[in-house]
Amino acid sequence: MRLIKNQLIAGSAVLFASAMVGNVGNYLYHLLMGRMLGPANYGVLTSLISLAYLLGVPTATLSLTVVKYTSGLGANKKLGPVLSFYSWLNKKVAVFVWLGLVVLLLVSPKIASFLHLESLFLVWLMGACSLVGIYATISGATLQGLLKFNLLAVSSIVSVTLKLGLSVLLVLAGLGIWGAALPFLISSLVGLFLLRFYVNRLLVGKQEEAKKIVGARELFTYAWPVFLSALAFTSLYTTDLLLARHFLSAQMAGYYASLATLGKIVFFASSPIVMVMFPLISARHENGQDYRQTLNLSLILVLLASLGITGFYFLFPRFMIKVLYGADYLAAAPYLVYFSIFLSFYALVSVLVNYYLSIKKVKIVFFPVLAALAQVLLILIFHQSLLQIVLVSIVVLGLLLIALLGYHLWENGKKQQASFGDCSCL
Repeated sequence: MRLIKNQLIAGSAVLFASAMVGNVGNYLYHLLMGRMLGPANYGVLTSLISLAYLLGVPTATLSLTVVKYTSGLGANKKLGPVLSFYSWLNKKVAVFVWLGLVVLLLVSPKIASFLHLESLFLVWLMGACSLVGIYATISGATLQGLLKFNLLAVSSIVSVTLKLGLSVLLVLAGLGIWGAALPFLISSLVGLFLLRFYVNRLLVGKQEEAKKIVGARELFTYAWPVFLSALAFTSLYTTDLLLARHFLSAQMAGYYASLATLGKIVFFASSPIVMVMFPLISARHENGQDYRQTLNLSLILVLLASLGITGFYFLFPRFMIKVLYGADYLAAAPYLVYFSIFLSFYALVSVLVNYYLSIKKVKIVFFPVLAALAQVLLILIFHQSLLQIVLVSIVVLGLLLIALLGYHLWENGKKQQASFGDCSCL
């Protein structure tokens, strides 16, 4: 009963259930598109999705920042300060959205050339999705910070279901890569509408409590290292796909994309735990409560999920590839377990870095930033085969995990020494 009542378990269960529905939808999308488009065109699609992830780095920055401040402002159950922060932030990001649009228009020809894309409009489409995602993230992260996981779940399920249904219909109608990509924008707009509706309904009538709580300088001081962290983490699981698309043949890039998608099951299975952990630890840190057990439980749950999926991939790689992607992708089966190891390291690293960000120890971002740079540099050197590229990622993420665990143990040792010193003085 104690485990059932635990906020991490309960919140993770809600998000896990919705994430499973969302992930099943996303995987059906990838699997159907992989079969319907073929390895070469599927490689194009996944490179576009990876591009959208990189363009959405400001979105990831906003997400952690909004969750952090919303969970702190709403810790005393008064929603007026949350409303003030929410309204103020929506107005401020408009400038950055328009600036991002201009930058995208300028650099899109270079991006299209690097990824060997036939149309600039595909780059613009993914850029538009990222810009819509900025506003959706403010609303979604507000719900997450207030621990309203059920409302967040509904929006996610509706969006992914719409994307899946539309993509199948449009590809069957003969639109090809456009039929697979266009639903991203449509589902993003619908998701934005739902999230805003939920937040407005939750915060309505709280204007009398509202006042400015967070200043721009304070927000930027926290958001800047979070941006670097988001950029590094996004780079760690997208840059390899983009470089594989650039360096490998279209066929091999398609194999790489299928393996990366299957490997991400590890991360997607554990991401609800991280999403719940962050606001819980943030709120407890603000209130001076103990939060170390929440971190330990998060690490254990993520480790168990990673071991289970990696073990299954090790035992049945050909079965997974054939059932999910079809016989055309069987040549990639021997490499599946490597991608699972890579994403297992990534999931554990994500827990540790998000833990430190939730308690405002932002200097930790040095580690993932250094790892992201190392990954890019090493892939630029070692890219002769699919296996070389994924081994680079395994080595980089493995060393990053060791560094973070070492830092964590060192920091805990310092705290224990300080506590012992205080006791001896008494």
